[in-house]
This record gives sequence, structure tokens and C-alpha cells, in this order.
Amino acid sequence: MEGSGGVQSWVRHKPFAVWVVFGGLVYFGLATLALALPVLIASPAARGDPLILSVLVFTALFFVSGAAALKGRRWTFALAAVVSILFLVLFGPFFVPSLSNPADSGFWLALSGIPALILVALFSILSLKNAKAGLLHKRYLATPQSTGGLFTIAMVGFVVGGIVAGSIGASVILRNISDVRADIRIVPNAPAVAIPYDPQTFHVSLGGTVTWINADTTAHTVTSNVTGLFDSGSLTTGDSWSHTFTETGTFYYYCVPHRQMWGVVIVG
Repeated sequence: MEGSGGVQSWVRHKPFAVWVVFGGLVYFGLATLALALPVLIASPAARGDPLILSVLVFTALFFVSGAAALKGRRWTFALAAVVSILFLVLFGPFFVPSLSNPADSGFWLALSGIPALILVALFSILSLKNAKAGLLHKRYLATPQSTGGLFTIAMVGFVVGGIVAGSIGASVILRNISDVRADIRIVPNAPAVAIPYDPQTFHVSLGGTVTWINADTTAHTVTSNVTGLFDSGSLTTGDSWSHTFTETGTFYYYCVPHRQMWGVVIVG
């Protein structure tokens, strides 16, 4: 009982801002791990992907900086602020396609993770600024019964509402994909299957146009092996893209985020 009381007392005496920083970092670390692990397990080739490796490095940093934040020192808040802001700057653009499409498998992470990191960065900077005087002297950092607590609750409510609305939108998008005409489909769970582009080999006449559609819940690209020849950019769930071939030949292409995915168009 004494041990339990000691833990409860320790928890109560930690400023609210510390728990926001800790919770936000640990949540995002677990979320990125949950998104990356299935890809790593399903596709050993992805283990050498620089994007996946950099995400795993940041995942480790989230856990380390989250644990360090419980110390409540100025350097721990500085570390949390740097890690969260750096991740948003470097990887924020990758979340835009997912955030714009509720059917994308990364939608929940983008919608919940970006606000979480914004909260972490905001409370870390404020805590760093007020650490010398003591966080308990600032009500919005000390307790959830404050403007800081209300702001946090509002962010959480926004995320929950967005995920609920997104789940409804996702079902509509997925139902409509089957009605879209396309020559080549990016299949569901594409990074982990043998034939991610179906058909993997497609024949077209000279001057013909080929259309791809992404039927997977993850964003992909259609990018030529020859730099600059053609590139769809990021195609989120339900997006389609077309390219007209004006030269004969064999044209291999791949997905930039998932380099194990490939297909070929034969023009002649």
C-alpha cells in the first residue's frame, strides 16, 4: 500500500505539462512503430529503405526523450522540443497525402500524431521558458484545470471527431474505387505482395496512354527507373494517374517509398 501511495503521490506532483510532453512523445513513438513494423515484417527489402530507417531512428528518439521528460529538467524539454519540431519539418510533407484522404492507412496517424507533436512542442517550449522559476508556479503548466488543460482537451476532441468522420468517408472512397477505369491497379497491401502492380507487365501501342489507380490504403508512386522520364508523385487511396508513351521500348517503374514494388510497361 505504501508503494502504491508513493507512486500516486509521485504522479500527482508531476506538473501537467510534463505528462503532456511524455504522453505525446510515447504515443507517437508507439504509433510510428505500429505503422512501420508490419512493413518490415512483410518485406525484408524495406529494412534497407532510408525512409523506414530514419522513421525508426526517430521512433527511438521519441521513447528516449519521452522518458527523459519525466525528469522535468530544462535539457529534457529542449530535447523534446527539438525532436518533435525536427520530425514535423522533415516528415510533415509525407503526412499531407494521408491527411487529405481518410481511406489512407496513415490517416489516423497523421490526424492524431501532428496535433500530438504540436502539443509536445508547445508545452516543451513553455516549460523550457519557465523551468527556472518552476512549472508549478504557472497554472497552465501545472494542472489540467487550466487554459493549458482546456487546450489539450480541445485538441483531443478534434482528433477523435476527425477519426470518426474519417472512418465514414473512408468506406465511401473504398466502395467507389471499383467503379474507376484503370489499366493497372496498385493492389491492396501492395508492399507485401508478389505482384503490387496488376498487371505487373502491361503492353501498350506507341502513343497509347496508360492509367494507374491506387487501390491500396497506403500512398504509392509510379516512378520510372530512368530519372525524369515519368513520375506520378504520391498517389493516395483512390487516386489515379495517366501517362502517354511516345517512344517504343521497355519501361520499368517502381514506388519511391516502397522500392520493392515494381512493374513494367512495354511499348511497341
